[in-house]
Amino acid sequence: MSEHIHWSDGEFEYELEFYDPNPEEEDDDEGDGSHSDKESGGGGGNSEGEDGEDEEEEDDDDYEDEDEDEDEDEDEEEDDDDDDGDGPPFHFHNFFDTDGGTHGVLQLLGSLLNFPMGREVPSIPRPRSPTPEPDYKTGHALIQSGEFGPTLSPFTDSRYWHHSQSKNIADKLWKRQLNNRPVHPLHMGETFLPSNPGKVIEVYDCAAYSAQFSNDGSILASCDQEFNLHIYRTHGDELVKQKTINGAEGNWTISDLAISPDNGWLVYSSLNPYVHLTRIGVDDSTEQFPLDFSVDTDPMRIWSVRFSGNGREIVAGGTTQLLVYDIESRTVLTSVHGHSADVNAVCFAEPQSSHVIFSGSDDHLVKVWDRRSMKNSGRSPPSGVLVGHAAGVTFVTSKGDNRYLASNGKDQKMLLWDLRKMHSSNEYRQLPPETYRTDAIRRFDYRRGVFPGSKSLKLRNDCSVMTFQGHKVMQTLIRCHFSPPHTTGGRYLYTGSADGVVTIYRMDGTIVRQLDTGEALNRQVRSSRSRTPSWSHASIARDVSWHPYLPTIVSTCWSSRGLYGYDSTGVLVQHSFKHAKDIEASSEAEAREMESEPDFPPARRRRLF
Repeated sequence: MSEHIHWSDGEFEYELEFYDPNPEEEDDDEGDGSHSDKESGGGGGNSEGEDGEDEEEEDDDDYEDEDEDEDEDEDEEEDDDDDDGDGPPFHFHNFFDTDGGTHGVLQLLGSLLNFPMGREVPSIPRPRSPTPEPDYKTGHALIQSGEFGPTLSPFTDSRYWHHSQSKNIADKLWKRQLNNRPVHPLHMGETFLPSNPGKVIEVYDCAAYSAQFSNDGSILASCDQEFNLHIYRTHGDELVKQKTINGAEGNWTISDLAISPDNGWLVYSSLNPYVHLTRIGVDDSTEQFPLDFSVDTDPMRIWSVRFSGNGREIVAGGTTQLLVYDIESRTVLTSVHGHSADVNAVCFAEPQSSHVIFSGSDDHLVKVWDRRSMKNSGRSPPSGVLVGHAAGVTFVTSKGDNRYLASNGKDQKMLLWDLRKMHSSNEYRQLPPETYRTDAIRRFDYRRGVFPGSKSLKLRNDCSVMTFQGHKVMQTLIRCHFSPPHTTGGRYLYTGSADGVVTIYRMDGTIVRQLDTGEALNRQVRSSRSRTPSWSHASIARDVSWHPYLPTIVSTCWSSRGLYGYDSTGVLVQHSFKHAKDIEASSEAEAREMESEPDFPPARRRRLF
């Protein structure tokens, strides 16, 4: 007798088989036919009425003593078999019942998993697929193309300069002076990347959602779930709090914010049709101006907002809509239903022009729009469609050259796109349907589970240039950006992650640096000597922003105590470049501080790590 369990998760097929090691022993030992009489004669006995039942009971009494003797003989035979080592160590037939055996198999699984009887047996986890190797050949070609900073020639001394292992700025400057050939400034700038350990700038009473440096790096703006806007001034690599603005309440949280090019205004959205403008150039000003983006009676949520290069227009992503708003006239210039799901991210292709717009949506698509050829309302075909994500798009960012852009997706991938390889609107309509959409992927909710698709899954019509994997896009709309052009030439892509690690990728797909925000949180806990910390090591880094001229990255994080940011503690974490000597000195100071601190209780100490 055997039982089979089959199941599939959309990627792999599984099968479990449980069997009775001695399926015929019971029939052979009880050869008097008591069991065969019940199986074949049970119906006939009932047809005889009450007398038949009485006779069956008497037969059972007659066989009681005989069954006991046979059971003793069976026990002795089993002991002999166990001593010889020939028989199987476990007997599974006790777990099978007369209802078909399935419940017994589940009981067996529960006992093997040490799970209480009578409760639902937890599902067996699916084996994780390994992360595929990046396409180094394509990535190296991108680096050597000259579009992501100056190339490194093997015939110049700059190559030696770039691969120098020294982390001392004075040493770098001295080598530059002694170099026979001039060293490009970007070669020096890209060697100084933000590093660990980071430091906590400020702790919020709720989840921190977004943060952004201004174009000149003089201002940093952040927001939290309680609709507060925090404005900081930069003094070198230090952030000084300027003011806090109580924003207009909306739905759930402030979903996005943006700083105007002249640093005078800040715009933010809060999941309703109204976007608010507020002054940040004046220290004591908290006045706010609502901008109505609604164009019809249908309910709409604004998920993303961005200023145009001249600061006169705002592009927004709504519930399937792409909207462009003119600030001076207070009117919606463009409202196009361009997606079939929420538009989570929008941006302009370049700061010098507001003609080309990128949008990313939960319908898995990134679309390119040219306002010179699109309608101002209703439905209008896009200029191009970028296919490659197997799940919703959480963020879209432009390199600023009207050619390259990057997007983060719920399929745990960050993709690099080249507009020269996009599908036109007509080409997209003629593409064959994708077959990757299994039931497991359709039911996938990135706020709760793990993406069921394979990490090596590549769509048939994928037109992306490079794929970056190693971070986690879970629970919230994780964001990504290009590194600053003035110091790195845009040679890197960096992103937040649901595990609290800010990851910096080179264009060949390799991970250059991982900045652990959880480490900064634990250092803050130890330095404050708090016995009841309100956060844990497992934080979520939602948004990240790299200073345009300094090797500093600021990330907005929240602890994992609450789901989707609810009842969580938010923090603003800064990672800057540090000398090797500075890192050693900070480690020694931390060690001395730890020695002088009282020991934490064991249970609470475990909560910190």
